[in-house]
Amino acid sequence: MSSSEKMVEELCLDEDEKKRRVDELKRMIQDDKILSRFPFTDEVYLDRFLGGTSFVVEEAFARLKTYYELLSEFPEWFTTDPPMAKKHLIEKEIRAVLSETDREGRPIYLVKLGNCCRNSFFKANCNPSKMELLEIVAVDDIWIESILLNSPSEKGLCVLVDIANFHLKSVKWLTPHNIKTAVKKIQCLPFKDYRFHVVNNHMMVKPVVKILWPFLPDSIKDIKFHFDDRDSLHEFIDPHILPPEYGGRNSDIDYKGIFRQLFEQNERIFESFRLYRQLQLV
Repeated sequence: MSSSEKMVEELCLDEDEKKRRVDELKRMIQDDKILSRFPFTDEVYLDRFLGGTSFVVEEAFARLKTYYELLSEFPEWFTTDPPMAKKHLIEKEIRAVLSETDREGRPIYLVKLGNCCRNSFFKANCNPSKMELLEIVAVDDIWIESILLNSPSEKGLCVLVDIANFHLKSVKWLTPHNIKTAVKKIQCLPFKDYRFHVVNNHMMVKPVVKILWPFLPDSIKDIKFHFDDRDSLHEFIDPHILPPEYGGRNSDIDYKGIFRQLFEQNERIFESFRLYRQLQLV
């Protein structure tokens, strides 16, 4: 079934049919050796995987199964810590979710890969000399869970990657194992699709892309490299919601307020991790 056919079918689904598909997914879970260990009683959680696959039950089950197989094989790549446990890292301002969406309605996840820049409105501190890769993975997990708690997975995700001041020591993290695991995790997250946008520039961008490219599936390779071309970026993200450093007009973005909203979700995120990760990880 093509993506356009899936969209048409999804639009035609009424609530009774969606409920039927949730029940069908539950039955498939109960018959599975790994997934049956988890208390999938929250239909909102299952809706993540169904919504991300246009309610195609077989695809939702396959993605869910891959997710938990990966969690079982590499539990260190799946945090169970709530936001407050990683407050010291979150406040390093290496990640953030903007309050508005891209032009197609996807939440915007801002990923800063560099060190603090004097002229940057949002001062990132991604320093591999002072933090471990899995600490950053944990921060990503927390932000992604927050997005999924507040936005339907069928909307997809827009990832805005800022490579300004990229730390050279970050290259040590680009091992085949790390890249393969990260890519597989991205693929089995319940988002319907991704849009990756790379902004700013760095002398290491070509070598890093050369390392990454052979490991990327076609679904991820559609990356928009805008570099310093802000007009190109604005074709996909309205400048009214972007900070000035990206040619935007929103000089009132309150990153501390964004982080505060994340910390206010501490118990919700902790409970979600406890239910759907901790049984496997303990």
